[in-house]
Amino acid sequence: MWVMCAQADLSRGVQLVGRAISTRTTMPILGNVLLETQKDGLRLTATDLELAVQVDLPADVQEGGQITLPARILSEIVGNLPEAMVALKTEKNSTQTEITCEASTFEILGLPADDFPSMPDGTLESMGTINADTARMMIRQTIFAVSTDDTRPFLTGVYVTMEGSDVRFVATDGGRLALRKTLLPAPAKQKVGVIVPAKALQELNRALAAVDGDVEIATAGTQLVFAVPGLRLYSRLISGQFPNYQQVIPQDFKQRVRISTDRFLRAVRRVSITARDSANVVRFAAGGKKMTITSNTPEVGRAREEIDVVAEGETVEVAFNARYLIDCLNNIDAEELSLELTGPLSPGAIRPATHTDYVYVLAPVRVYG
Repeated sequence: MWVMCAQADLSRGVQLVGRAISTRTTMPILGNVLLETQKDGLRLTATDLELAVQVDLPADVQEGGQITLPARILSEIVGNLPEAMVALKTEKNSTQTEITCEASTFEILGLPADDFPSMPDGTLESMGTINADTARMMIRQTIFAVSTDDTRPFLTGVYVTMEGSDVRFVATDGGRLALRKTLLPAPAKQKVGVIVPAKALQELNRALAAVDGDVEIATAGTQLVFAVPGLRLYSRLISGQFPNYQQVIPQDFKQRVRISTDRFLRAVRRVSITARDSANVVRFAAGGKKMTITSNTPEVGRAREEIDVVAEGETVEVAFNARYLIDCLNNIDAEELSLELTGPLSPGAIRPATHTDYVYVLAPVRVYG
């Protein structure tokens, strides 16, 4: 193998695929990046067997071939090279690669490409497309509600559904639920309902940071693929039945409170300071044009704050986990929101005041005294 590639392109590619490298693997090959030449460039691939990232880079291919190199040292070398053309050269039947850039030369030992896990072939079965910015927004507004409890693996991912022009991302950990829906630019080619691991979506969110245009959602063998020109992210799917989330979302309410999101967020943050040693429990009561927010931890102290609201219906006093509430307020992307309450022991719902495409359902905390 002998290729010439711009340092900036190579550095970006190594950083992208490096997100799929596991630091706890017992298989040395999984700590390596696969480099393989293509007709008009260089392809980088890394995987931890559950997530794989593949990046295609423009390169001048002098001689075709493939090799795997240690991800950590490759990243350090490439990241510290000058912004110039980088040459990578591996002799046939050798596992040593020479990396040169201007006055710098490195000789790095790798592992044979044949030892690298096989990837699905290049054929993708497309299911639909979604705008990259929309995908990032939907991930950000739901992923914080994913469970970290490995004993219930079906809750450790985001449930992604596509039907017609409707796409939904849903996440829940049993104590809260976040749902974001939107319309696709074109109807989905098939009905979809899959649970995507949180890590895969976190890495997709990072990878799409500088991407414009649409993301293709497809399958390759048994894996789900998110693809944009020059980048593919492969993910295993989580087996199991996702809960019937529609049953969890309250359909009516006894009280609706309209609040400035920023004002609410700042007040909850302040009041929660004295709630950290009492499971982050913060109490809420609204009537007329005021909401009172309080916390009380006997060993620490208490806090109280009033904010302006518009409340309708009967007064409902309720307590929530402040951290769970802050997660929503940080990501709701709405100047004003509606807090809908059905009772002190019933889930509450938070929605943007101007649309119904996002809902966050939060179970209350039982308090005494």
